[in-house]
Amino acid sequence: MSEQTELNELIERYIAAWNETDASRRRTLIAQVFTEDADFLDPLTHAYGHNGIDAMIAAMQQRFPAHRVSRHGDIDALQDRVRFVWRLAPVDADAPDAMRAQGTDFGVVSDGRLCKLTGFFDPMPAAPVQKKQGWSVDSFAAFWAKPNPALVPRALAPDVVGYWPGSDAVRGVDAYTQRIADLIARVPDFRLEVAEHAANGDCVFIRWIARGTFDDAPFEFTGVDRVRVRDGLVAENRIFCDHPLIQVLAAPHSRQHAAV
Repeated sequence: MSEQTELNELIERYIAAWNETDASRRRTLIAQVFTEDADFLDPLTHAYGHNGIDAMIAAMQQRFPAHRVSRHGDIDALQDRVRFVWRLAPVDADAPDAMRAQGTDFGVVSDGRLCKLTGFFDPMPAAPVQKKQGWSVDSFAAFWAKPNPALVPRALAPDVVGYWPGSDAVRGVDAYTQRIADLIARVPDFRLEVAEHAANGDCVFIRWIARGTFDDAPFEFTGVDRVRVRDGLVAENRIFCDHPLIQVLAAPHSRQHAAV
């Protein structure tokens, strides 16, 4: 049996000791892995000998029931020194973001067993960012930088109401979404830039600059949206703008903008 194979088996028994909940079998594994005077040190514990290491593992198992330690990656060896990475995660979880801890252990081997082991906790991988549905000033700005009507419903409360200059109220998700789709279809290069914004209670005020092309002529004008938000969704939007073009774009069955 090669030295690397023996070393791999030693570390596998070490990992097995951390996962063995039967006290008698765990102590047998510890005796196979560690010398009688072994010294174990990590940021949380300093344990000596078989009894101290057994008590340390038992305490970890009590703190993290239904968890399992696993080795991650290869085992590196240099003369009598060994290095490997381990992970602690729930038994029934396979995703990396389910890990509770990860670390790197450095050991010294004497006559086929570990006489010293020093462990370090590694930085945990960043949890994946969950993309939230809903409305915010940032999502408003991102939408109007590259409008897509398919994204509109996720920002709206079911009973949303929109008020635009020169137009009757638009009620409900479908009607609200259709108005925005009409606007984008009629003025494909319609864009809004957020100039400034402020909040007061559940209302957000956004001053914007509109740009685009209508009847083969470029336009630019400003206005203000007052967006009332409920549970992260647009419940009401009122647009304030006195530019003549806004009434043309906001007319029924025409194309007008809204808070998204």
